[in-house]
Amino acid sequence: TVNVTKTVQEPVTIVKEDIVYIVESKDSNHIHVKLNLIGENGNIVQCEEYGIDGDNYVLLMSANPSFAPSKPENEYREEDIWYVIDLIRGA
Repeated sequence: TVNVTKTVQEPVTIVKEDIVYIVESKDSNHIHVKLNLIGENGNIVQCEEYGIDGDNYVLLMSANPSFAPSKPENEYREEDIWYVIDLIRGA
């Protein structure tokens, strides 16, 4: 008899997503975002990381986009980051 380690996948309901950090580099037109996905039991289930650059960076830094009509140019809020992450995810 031997002991074998098994990896088992199971569906987990995500009840919350938290931004862990945002690192912005205006010189390279890039924003790096790390998220924690939280399960029903309050534990971190998974971490995700996203790079915002190219057209998504231009959109995020634009003035008065459709998702935030009064947003100034070259500024963003966390809710603006979530909007762009949803675009990246294809939601």
